[in-house]
Amino acid sequence: MLVFPKDFEKVSQKVLHNSLFSLCYYQKQLSSDINQEVIFKDYALVFILEGSKSIYTIDNHFKANKDEIIFFTKNSFSIRDYLNEANIYKSVILCFKESILIELVFKYQDLISTLNSLEYSKSLFSLKSDLITKSIFQSFLPCIGASKNGEFLLRLKFEELFLSLLYSEDNAEFLAFLKAILSGFKLDLYQMFAYCKNDFENVASMAKFSKMDIASFSRNFKQSFGISPKEWLDNKRFEKAKFLLEFSTKNITQICHELGFNSPAWFIARYKKRYGITPKQEQKSKNLYFLS
Repeated sequence: MLVFPKDFEKVSQKVLHNSLFSLCYYQKQLSSDINQEVIFKDYALVFILEGSKSIYTIDNHFKANKDEIIFFTKNSFSIRDYLNEANIYKSVILCFKESILIELVFKYQDLISTLNSLEYSKSLFSLKSDLITKSIFQSFLPCIGASKNGEFLLRLKFEELFLSLLYSEDNAEFLAFLKAILSGFKLDLYQMFAYCKNDFENVASMAKFSKMDIASFSRNFKQSFGISPKEWLDNKRFEKAKFLLEFSTKNITQICHELGFNSPAWFIARYKKRYGITPKQEQKSKNLYFLS
């Protein structure tokens, strides 16, 4: 059994992970008569470049072919890949967190409200890709193995992919998919969207904003976003820190204090663990003000 995205490295050497996305370029050249059990811990999009794929659930059998995109919910599936006439199967697997999806739904809520969708969402479905969607998926591949961290670039590419799917002619199932995810959230939708716009000092201020005690808020938040509010806050702070390191004239201590990191040493250690380089290395390599 494989657990994605944690086990991406077990099936491919071309893998990328960050706080919001996990990306895998997968290919095989040996056929198998055995289905592979896969558990998706995040939502996922799989774009088939070559070959085809069969997916089995408890009550459904589903097949997708080359140039189709498959939507996976967080669940377990029995999967078999089929080689093409050239004896090869290739796909791009993109796993993503709910939080980035929520931000995009809020940003484009007016557009989404004008589009029709199916009444019921399917737990598994595919769409045929057009030239634009296909090119967007393929543009993810150079990010794997790139020397510089591309988290902001991946966010932009995912937003581009999101819009491409919204504007596609065959978008009804995608819209139903979004609405089904959102309908399962425990927090009020307005409050969740507000988290995307407001800055909070700590989890206590977030709980106060939602009129909940900290324990209840933390439990409901994790059910909605898939991560704890502390992790969510840290992700937001590190994103802002990275931006300030690349584009502002502030030093590391100033950035650390501005974003609520009480210990510069803690911030530096966590930044290096997250991005692979220290804040100072980030600043010297990206920020024109600090280039010597």
